[in-house]
Amino acid sequence: MTKIMFRHISGSRATEVDVVALGAHRELILGRAPSAAVRFDPLHDRDVGRHHARISWSDAAPTIFEIADLRSRNGTYVNGRLITTPMRLNAGDVIQLGAAGPEIEVRWELSMSSTMLHLIG
Repeated sequence: MTKIMFRHISGSRATEVDVVALGAHRELILGRAPSAAVRFDPLHDRDVGRHHARISWSDAAPTIFEIADLRSRNGTYVNGRLITTPMRLNAGDVIQLGAAGPEIEVRWELSMSSTMLHLIG
């Protein structure tokens, strides 16, 4: 099972960490909406849209993640650069939601069963 971790660097949730186990879903939404996988405070993180950005992956490459801005008003930045098209994420990248919005660092880990490790090794 793959887990993706979001370490909040700044914003109302600074120092918090979200860990999301990737199951049947093929995307995670970052935003202020109650349904977002990574939620931001609607009162204090005003640069963040309700459905601000999406992180997605495929069955063929479950550890390759891509981020896309969901036509947010304030933009999505990766490592300080505004993204205008979907972009591949690397472990340790910093995502910022809005030019003055909260920053989060993204990482992931892949856990394999001993049976799977035996088949690979």
